[in-house]
Amino acid sequence: MVKNKITSSLGSLEKEIMEIIWKAKTASVRFVLNKLSKKRAIAYTTIMTTMSRLHAKGILKRYQDASGAYIYTPTEDKQSFLARVSGNMINSLLNNYGDMAVAQFIDILENSHYNTAEWRRKLKKIK
Repeated sequence: MVKNKITSSLGSLEKEIMEIIWKAKTASVRFVLNKLSKKRAIAYTTIMTTMSRLHAKGILKRYQDASGAYIYTPTEDKQSFLARVSGNMINSLLNNYGDMAVAQFIDILENSHYNTAEWRRKLKKIK
């Protein structure tokens, strides 16, 4: 389920790369290529470009090692990233749809298989 959350904010290749980097904590393009090439054929330059774009978006930071290769690290851990992105999505929904978004969200939660104890506790605090 978490993977679907990530896909909604990142492209599929970006998501795969971030999963690798979150797990490894730091990675070069070559490291990511080695991991991804176990699943499918992919070009070094494709990964390099995607990681550069993730850096430009502020999702990755990078530095050069002694050989001149970029080493990438995530700017935030996976849970913090998911919290920030989901918060942004929810704020956007509230700004665009107001009360209707809240009502729909509650309807979906009530009819879902998600553990509801936590959100019910939080809703009681609002009343």
